[in-house]
Parts: sequence; C-alpha cells; structure tokens
Amino acid sequence: MRGPITWAGLVNDDDGLALAVDVGGTAIKAELVDTAGTVVASQQRPTPLGNGARDAIAEVGNALLAQERHAVIGAGVVVPGLVDRAAGVATYSANIGWRDLELVRFLGDEWQLPVQIANDAAAGGLAEHRLGAGVATDDLVFVSIGTGISASILSGGHLVTGHRGETAEIGHLAVRSGVPCACGSDGCLEAVASASAIARHYTALSGHDVAGAHDVAARLGTDAVARQVWQEAVEALADALAVVSLVVGPALAVIGGGLSRAGEGLLAPLRVALPQRTHVVHPADVVASTLGDRGCVIGAALLARDGWAPES
Repeated sequence: MRGPITWAGLVNDDDGLALAVDVGGTAIKAELVDTAGTVVASQQRPTPLGNGARDAIAEVGNALLAQERHAVIGAGVVVPGLVDRAAGVATYSANIGWRDLELVRFLGDEWQLPVQIANDAAAGGLAEHRLGAGVATDDLVFVSIGTGISASILSGGHLVTGHRGETAEIGHLAVRSGVPCACGSDGCLEAVASASAIARHYTALSGHDVAGAHDVAARLGTDAVARQVWQEAVEALADALAVVSLVVGPALAVIGGGLSRAGEGLLAPLRVALPQRTHVVHPADVVASTLGDRGCVIGAALLARDGWAPES
C-alpha cells in the first residue's frame, strides 16, 4: 500500500473507493483509491493496439473489483487522444489506433458502476493543479511526454477545452518537416520529441538500439549523437511551448510523463530555449511534475469522485 495524498476538501467525502484507470500508449494502470488518496490495490498490464484495448480496460478493472467490489462507488477512466465526454466515447487515438470507441456504456455494464471518461492530459493537468506542482497558480499548461505528447491548459483555474471537449493537442503541432507522424501529418512535435521518437531517432543516427529515451539521456555526457538528438527534441518542445505562451500566456509549464524523469537534463536546456522564442510575452516557468507517472491515474480518481466539478 502506498502512502496517502492529502485530499481534504478536494473531493466529496462519500465513503467508498474509486476505481481509477489510466490508459497509456504502452500500459494500462488501474488503482482503487479511498477518500484520503490512499491506494488500496493496483493492477497494470500492456495496452493492446486498436479497439481491442476496450476489453483490456474492462479486464483490469474486473481484476480490482474482484477484491473490493462491494466498496467501490464509481470509476474514472482517462485515455489518450480525443474524447467526447458527453457521449462517453473515445473518438480518436493516433498511438493506440482506435476510433469511436464507446467506453462509458460498455464499461458501466461490465463493472456495474457509474463511469466517467476524460482525456489523460486533462486528468494530469487537473491533478497537478489540485495536488501537485501547480497548486500555487491557476494558469498553467501541463505537458505529458511519453509514447506520445499530450497537453492540457488551465486558465483561471478552469480547464480549457474545445467545442467538442478537445484539450491542447500540442503533440500534433507541426514543428519540423520531413518527419512522418502516426496521425498521418508531417513534422508533428511528438514525432520529434516524444520519448519513443527520441529513442527511434537516436537508433537511426547511431545504429545502436536503445531501450528508450532514458538510455539516450544516460549517454549525454559522452555521446555526440545523443546530445544532438536530445537538443533537437528540446528545441522542438520549446517551439511548441512558445506557441502556447503566445496564445494563452500560462504562468507555469509542468512537464510530466516518462520523459520528465530526466529531470534537469531536460528542464535546464528547455528553460534556456523557451525565452529565446518568446520576445513578446513572458515565458512560462518550466518545472517537473510532482505527481510523476501517477498524475493521470490520480486525475482519474478525482474524476470518479466529483466529475471535476470545480473545473468543469
């Protein structure tokens, strides 16, 4: 059992557990969480590609419900890509490869629980705002860098969404040319600066296979190719964050996802590169997520508890 997070005053105080599920590009993480934020049980398994991921989500939830079904009051499920929350449908994910995946009705029938769904970056951003690095500001952008790159923006403490519930899909901003993206476009940020893209780019240039971007980061001190690939990713991230700064002017940029574990190896050069691109507005302060790779699943637990009522 992991230690509690202080949720006092942030969620309703109904007795019972929340089922929180974070569907990532490589893994599905699920937890049962009580009103204090304590994790009482957890499960994890690989994310299948395509619409078959829905069955895997159901199975992960069932594995946890088999332990504590009588105590669970609701479920929050957060997924990558575009989400129609009103319809309960995950409409598109470039990395997982699903389209128009009905989740709320299917999972509600499967689990016999009220289910809410949302975008994972929105979940991560709201969790950081309530409990993590963004507690001190109401104006922030949260950027999750892992298999892909997703983001969410909070302005005045409210989640900024499009007319169909879209969050800030900065992973598909065109920042370079000649680099194909899984979405079908060319030069998208996540095709250059995601953790998976960094690993692919390094292997292509060096001829050496790496387990992931963390291996590239570990070689920065001795490997010129690693430094080149890393700097190109940093500059692409700075280009995208400069656009966000010009459009919405966040006070804080919170970097989450697996790549955030690089710490100052990523943040320090990003803090240098961003002000070089924001001559008109003040650049956001760049910090690491304090919730780490649990940010999105914590956001899912908050979703199950109150539907993000204060921000919705």
